[in-house]
Amino acid sequence: MRTQEIWADTIDKAAEEILQALKEKTNTTSTVGSRDNVFYFDGWDGLGASAVLRAIAQRLATTSADGKRALAELEFDQVIHIDCSMWQSRRALQRAVAEELRLPSEVMELFDREDEKDDFRGVAQGSRAEVQQVIREMQQHIQKLNRRFLVIFHNGSSEEIDLASCCGFPLYGFSTSKVLWTFQGRFRLKPRRKVDTAMKTAGTTDVFLLAYPQDKIKEELWTYLVLQETAEVAAACKFNTRSRGIINQPEQVTECFLYMWDLCCSGGQLIDYDLDTHGANYWVCDDIIRHRQQGDGLWRAAEALHREIRLDMDSHQYVPSSQLLGQWQIRTKPYWTSPTYGLILIPTRAMPNGDMFQHSADKLCVLKLSRCTFNFQSPPFLCCYALRFLWLDHCQGTNKTSTDGAGKEEDIRRCFQRLWVLDVRYTDCDQILCAQMLGLMTQLRELNVIGAKGWDMGQLQGQLPNICKLRVKKSDVTCSCPENDLFSEMNKMEHLDFSGNYSTGGSSPMTSLFGPGVSSSNVWCLETVIIVDGCGEVEKISFRGCTELKNLHLGGRMRSLHTLDISGTAVKTLDLSTTVIPHLDELYLLHCEKLCAILWPPKEKMKHGGLGKLCIDTTLSAPTAQSREEKAKRGTSTATTGTSVAPAAAPHGSRPSSEFDWHISVRDARLLASLKPVYSTAVGGDLLSYSRKAYVEISSPHPTAVGGGGKDEGIFKSAGSREQQLLANLQRQPAPTVYTEISVDRVQQASEGGADTLGIMWMWPCPDVPDLPEKMSFFFFWGASPEKRCYIHVQDQMRTKSLQGGEGTQTVAVPWFIRKCAKILHVHDSLSITSITSDDEYSSEWPDLEWCRIERCPKLDFVFDNVQGRFDFTYQLRIFWASQLLESRYISTSNGNRIFPHLTLLHLDFCPRLIHALPLTWNWFPNDKDSLCLLETLEIAWCGDLREIFPFKREKPDLKDFPKLKRIHLHELPSLQHICGVKMSAPNLETVNIRGCWSLTRLPDIGSSNKVVECDCEKEWWERLEWDDRSQADNYRPIHPRYYKKTLLRGSVLRFPRGIQPSIHHCCLCAPVGKMV
Repeated sequence: MRTQEIWADTIDKAAEEILQALKEKTNTTSTVGSRDNVFYFDGWDGLGASAVLRAIAQRLATTSADGKRALAELEFDQVIHIDCSMWQSRRALQRAVAEELRLPSEVMELFDREDEKDDFRGVAQGSRAEVQQVIREMQQHIQKLNRRFLVIFHNGSSEEIDLASCCGFPLYGFSTSKVLWTFQGRFRLKPRRKVDTAMKTAGTTDVFLLAYPQDKIKEELWTYLVLQETAEVAAACKFNTRSRGIINQPEQVTECFLYMWDLCCSGGQLIDYDLDTHGANYWVCDDIIRHRQQGDGLWRAAEALHREIRLDMDSHQYVPSSQLLGQWQIRTKPYWTSPTYGLILIPTRAMPNGDMFQHSADKLCVLKLSRCTFNFQSPPFLCCYALRFLWLDHCQGTNKTSTDGAGKEEDIRRCFQRLWVLDVRYTDCDQILCAQMLGLMTQLRELNVIGAKGWDMGQLQGQLPNICKLRVKKSDVTCSCPENDLFSEMNKMEHLDFSGNYSTGGSSPMTSLFGPGVSSSNVWCLETVIIVDGCGEVEKISFRGCTELKNLHLGGRMRSLHTLDISGTAVKTLDLSTTVIPHLDELYLLHCEKLCAILWPPKEKMKHGGLGKLCIDTTLSAPTAQSREEKAKRGTSTATTGTSVAPAAAPHGSRPSSEFDWHISVRDARLLASLKPVYSTAVGGDLLSYSRKAYVEISSPHPTAVGGGGKDEGIFKSAGSREQQLLANLQRQPAPTVYTEISVDRVQQASEGGADTLGIMWMWPCPDVPDLPEKMSFFFFWGASPEKRCYIHVQDQMRTKSLQGGEGTQTVAVPWFIRKCAKILHVHDSLSITSITSDDEYSSEWPDLEWCRIERCPKLDFVFDNVQGRFDFTYQLRIFWASQLLESRYISTSNGNRIFPHLTLLHLDFCPRLIHALPLTWNWFPNDKDSLCLLETLEIAWCGDLREIFPFKREKPDLKDFPKLKRIHLHELPSLQHICGVKMSAPNLETVNIRGCWSLTRLPDIGSSNKVVECDCEKEWWERLEWDDRSQADNYRPIHPRYYKKTLLRGSVLRFPRGIQPSIHHCCLCAPVGKMV
């Protein structure tokens, strides 16, 4: 990297010189290795650099004829001007460049996708890297344009950025595109040594440009450059904050900068002004920023300006080592200071009094007293009636009693009533922060307490109604009031810092920390909470109901913390990664609608055995949330729109889901990945789950319910009321009906015939979910695993949208560490879910699932997705119930090496495209003969494409035995040819009910017993049955309908023509005309 000097006294002159430097290199024939493509401009010792780059961009703007002419003279085709002075991330830079290049919308959508992924990974905004796929798109787009670019880049980061690798610009080899960039701007003023260090990160810069004064003296040039810099800051501040005229003039910004610069350069070496905390406070309290309307807008404008002006203090605080001792001696002596009057030392053992401030009583707005001793009942600053900002540092009070009680009380009231900012550090708080004094501070906006000893925070109760920022740090605190009522009247508090505090004992140790809003229904403003390094004896932290809380910073050791509750907040990422929480047992995140990720500390820094209680609910926001306890009191959940209006089964019988050890309800399954560190533990090299009862729900917000309903009671008990609901659904149906010959009137006529004329529902209700094992102690043997104790519930009432604007699809990715513990799975009412799977090697296997109910998911492709060629697998499934899966062609995509030896009930209804249910194998691996050996109930209705229920893969036996099968109900399956592809034996069969299965020609063989089984079926179908031995027919007694219609609908029922988009309403009613059973 070579250095080039530029001599100029103005922004315009510097811009001309830089353009000339760019032009010279453009017109010079050089080798590839000597071509200069990347130029860095450092300004005049950091000042003016950003203004010069902006002036160059304006000169080359193609919106004017002069700009087009200048651009052509430089032989550039396009200027890309990127201002990232307020740095966010490399991805934000990449997005800004992509917008300038006008990349297609589908490419821009990649940013949103990656941002969403990073949200659920818990990646901080500042750590988000560029999107690799976008880089490739940028490279192709730039290559296609075939243009010569000049990229002007304001770099607000702390490292050099290689725009070739980040944004795809060709800057090496034979490329003639160029980059002009700077670190400096908006008073960042990085010193040269920091610039040189930062440039080593990438090493892509070819030329380092430095500006020097040409004719102006240094002081005159400095004043000119400050004005140019402040103009940029004013414009940025006005654009970014919409300050509405409070700060929109460069003169205002100049005054604020000079004020802060003076503090840094003159007193900054001797006095701690804590500009990071108080920068904006100084401007407002000292009347630097003024406006005719005093209020929150003024303070917010000052804070916004403070964020824009971030002085690099290292460049101004360097002091030779010989001066350090003198500075330390000054800092340890008593003094008072004010930005207006500077530093005034107080003689040793002298007490400050009112005489010290008489000459400045009407002008002293900001006052800091350090290491002073005075009477707190009669402080020396009472005469300063303009005082707004008071800072007491290492001050001590005397025990003298004031003689002028009445007069002093009125002076104290007037003094403290006017305060806006109070900072008390390592000072006795018993008097200055007692309840009586706090009651006077009605206008106080900010209170900082650091290093207090034995301070009773209970005195804050009901005080400080206008407080916006409260910091209590590194203090020994107690609380004499109810802790959940401590901040009850602080309605305007936006910022709370409670770091490094402890309790040494006393009568009222502080054991809980509650935010405002916990004990009240008011609207609260709290946005930021910081708790780092110790909470002493605090066992519970709760910010429940603080709906505006977005920034929660927790870190350090919290040795006593047992319960953390941030329910109803707007926290997006709960970051516990830097905490030490050895006793945290309960975590509540209810109604946290924006929550995307939880970052955990290492296991050795958490409680052994993990969390005992974890409650997460991201499906509802706090204002509209209703507790699940309230729902439980009202009864079972209401029904949703659909053909079989069946309410969701109550989890764990009638037990409310909130009583589970872990109750997790999320709107996006990706949040579940955050639970892996606490859901399982490593034992003997294997990943095993903690023993706990877990309720996992994946659900979108519930819409308005269509109707009521209780537990499913089957066809013969509730068909009438259900039919009325189906009729209402059909009348609301916007799309044309599939079967035009079936009118609403005939459907209504069929419903009037009674329950036995319908025949479209199920005969047996879905069994209740099984009981989960009771809690067991956390103890594992080698090779043993804990009892599976997880209930999973998936619901999506909202139709998602794809990024292209159409109806979207969704894959619910349930992590393996949860699936392997799942005992109960309920998926229902999803208009977008296409699969329930994951990206891990186990695909969609549920090894210990016992109860599974899938319903009203019109886009679901399959339920169990088994990877081809994997090991033999045995399911523990006992109950499987599927309803209204309009697109599903298979229940399981298995290649045949999966068996279901424990299945007792199989129910399928309204699955029009289903081809087969569960495939079987024979002689493939041990125990495959046991598949379906416990099946008791087989019920399938309205599956028009179903050809075979249990097909065999490859080899087939001569006979398949179903020793426990008792009940068969097959309804409107016109394509069904076989229940099983071979001869069936069902010696314990009790009930057979068949309607509309005209392609089915065989029934199971009951055996040689004298048992007779009733078969409820159509007469014509019975007469066409085929028998290996006519004696088999003697084991059945056919029962035919009382009313029989000769003309029957025998088409492919519920088989939707291509071009008609299926919906839940399409599977309403397709019954034959007339009355039949």
